[in-house]
Amino acid sequence: MRPVACIVLAAGESSRFKSKTPKPLHKMAGRALLDHVLDTLSKLKHERVTVVVGVAREQVSEAVGDRAGIAIQEEQLGTGHAVDCAREFYDDFEGDILVTCADIPLVRAETLQELIAEHRRQDAAGTMLTTKMPDPTGYGRVVRDEDGLVREVVEHKDADEQAQRINEINAGIFCFRAAELFEALRHVDNDNAQSQYYLPDTLKYFCAKDMPVAACIAEDPAEVMGINDRVQLATAEKICRDRIRERLMQAGVTMIDPASTYVDDQATIGADTVVWPGTHILGDSSIGTGCEIGGHVLIRNSTIGDDCLVRHCSSVTDSRIENEVEIGPFANIRGNSVIKSKAVIGLAEVNRSEIGEGSMSRHFSYLGDTVVGVGVNIGAGTITCNYDGREHHHTIIEDGAFIGSDTILVAPVKIGRGAYTAAGSVICSDVPEAALGVARARQKVIERWAERMGKRKD
Repeated sequence: MRPVACIVLAAGESSRFKSKTPKPLHKMAGRALLDHVLDTLSKLKHERVTVVVGVAREQVSEAVGDRAGIAIQEEQLGTGHAVDCAREFYDDFEGDILVTCADIPLVRAETLQELIAEHRRQDAAGTMLTTKMPDPTGYGRVVRDEDGLVREVVEHKDADEQAQRINEINAGIFCFRAAELFEALRHVDNDNAQSQYYLPDTLKYFCAKDMPVAACIAEDPAEVMGINDRVQLATAEKICRDRIRERLMQAGVTMIDPASTYVDDQATIGADTVVWPGTHILGDSSIGTGCEIGGHVLIRNSTIGDDCLVRHCSSVTDSRIENEVEIGPFANIRGNSVIKSKAVIGLAEVNRSEIGEGSMSRHFSYLGDTVVGVGVNIGAGTITCNYDGREHHHTIIEDGAFIGSDTILVAPVKIGRGAYTAAGSVICSDVPEAALGVARARQKVIERWAERMGKRKD
């Protein structure tokens, strides 16, 4: 079987986006359009991938990284010219080349595999992916002869009235025999309304040489939609997120209201987890099995273990939550914090901190730059003063300590194993193991105060 290579066209200007960000790097479901395409191609058994860059080449090349080779299109002279810019990468290649675009991110790997299979079944010089659209405006029309064979593709701007009535369109994805592709590109001209060298014109060359040209129809037009502006991007985003939700629910995740639940493409959720409405699970996030994620929760680039409860209106960002942890409501966990198994964080903020196994901070607390040991109780209103205006300092609370309500811990400070702080204390010095730290004024009682104040009012 002949090997397969891939060329991705990502050199266009994308002026309709009206953006400083190049179109291939605009995001859909949390990932760049180009990332979606490269991820799909990675599921094919290909030998190599080349991305053709042009406008904003530095940004696009950096995003590609080591996942593919880079070919440069100095001037944007059309899709045929763009593919020809990758010629040097395939001088020694004897196989089939799949050509796709960075702005067609919804195509499935299965569809591309079927395109390659049809190309080989027909032993074609070139095979195109097509689909039928109710409104084909803007797309190149597939013109067939009386026998149903592909004769040419007419770009929308070059199509006459008869061609514009055709609803079978060029999806912009092709499979070619490598040698025939680059030979045909030598014969493509720019005699058209846009003075562009169009890749589909290679099919005219094949037909003129009586070389077979095949077509593979994608049944779902949405799968091959191109993205040329932000309106189309929003449409593609909805389709992509619907796919993600369907995939997760089929794998055992319960979504109370799927339409109001947003899950990014790279996020994962385990079976028997329940996700309530209004929740956003974004970036490289992972949620384990048997969890309950309450309404209007934000989880971004974080790991949630098994059997966790994240109550409503909580946020977990860039952090790790271990198993059987309770979070919220209205909790804010951020800054690469770690919440260890069976800990409880209520209405609290945790920043750049580690909360030990079984420890609890249920009420109105701020824990910043803090290491909390095992089985610690953090009383309501506790605050770690971790910033002195110039530097951040650490607070250490060892195993089994009990922090009284309204304690202020002025870092750097250490509370020893099994130690206590009295409610309302401002702790500026270390409290030794099993000791009680008290730092507050002695209470004074003034007898008959209310009576005297009452007389004064009179």
